Amino acid sequence: MNSVFLLATLLLYGAASLPQSDEAAAVKAYVDAYNAHDVEGVLEHLHPEFVWLNVNGDAVLVEARGKTAIQTMLVGYFKSFPTARSEIESISALGPWVSVRERAHWTGKDGPRSQAALSVYEVRDGLLRRVWYYPSVK
Repeated sequence: MNSVFLLATLLLYGAASLPQSDEAAAVKAYVDAYNAHDVEGVLEHLHPEFVWLNVNGDAVLVEARGKTAIQTMLVGYFKSFPTARSEIESISALGPWVSVRERAHWTGKDGPRSQAALSVYEVRDGLLRRVWYYPSVK
């Protein structure tokens, strides 16, 4: 039993110490700025032609196009949800594509809430160019 625990610990430590891609680091920096409710910091991580796409079944809808739209969206969102934060539960990069399973947390009128979602970010020249946001689940 101890050898299994030791092996699992070594595997987890090894996975945690793997080098991360520049693209994954860009997504993490974006999430850090989001969690600080630093709208200007978020915008620094976005490509000038950033597009937020919501995937809903077989439809893809544009939620926001451009930094100005994201800025307006976030200012209103942080005002409505001052406790909003996001936790990256898993992240994987393949070239410019970074898939993220994240969990959003906030306090609603009935207390603490959270939901998980899957996002795929396209990162170009260190900036987030597009994100495809899949439906959230509790």
